[in-house]
Amino acid sequence: MNRLHTWLMVGALAAASALAATAAYAAPGNTQVDGIQTVVSLGNLDDPTDDVFWMAGNGNGGPALIGTWYTRSMTFGVFTPSGVITARGTEEFDGCLDANGNGACGTSEPKGTLWMTFQASVKFDPVTFFQVHGRCHHPITRGTGDFDGATGVIRFKDDPATGCSYYSGHIALAS
Repeated sequence: MNRLHTWLMVGALAAASALAATAAYAAPGNTQVDGIQTVVSLGNLDDPTDDVFWMAGNGNGGPALIGTWYTRSMTFGVFTPSGVITARGTEEFDGCLDANGNGACGTSEPKGTLWMTFQASVKFDPVTFFQVHGRCHHPITRGTGDFDGATGVIRFKDDPATGCSYYSGHIALAS
């Protein structure tokens, strides 16, 4: 076999592998997702249930959630003198699973609504009340549309300097 033929075969195998991987993102099974959540509106600061956020990928070309994230209920837990606050509640995501990581909701990508419960922990400076760090854990409890029967967990880590949160986790679509 000449060198050109070998490279053509390697290129064809790589292309076929990439197409198969892209098609598998939207298939039933676990899909790893990660990206960034930014604030759209905090609404009334005394009412966390009117908060609205935008979900997007982080630009690395990997699968992500694209759409709108809403806080639907929140109950505060502990408030410590050192500035730690815990909370739990429910949240809703309405959008798509950008399975091919191109930053858009394609016609063949899963779309619908996901509902999650959450547990959060946030640390504030007890003197200035500025946020030091925060994190939360969101198990998926149900879904509609292409997310009907989905399971998984999304985790968030706040970036107080930018005001956004980074998320990662996995979603398993029903068969």
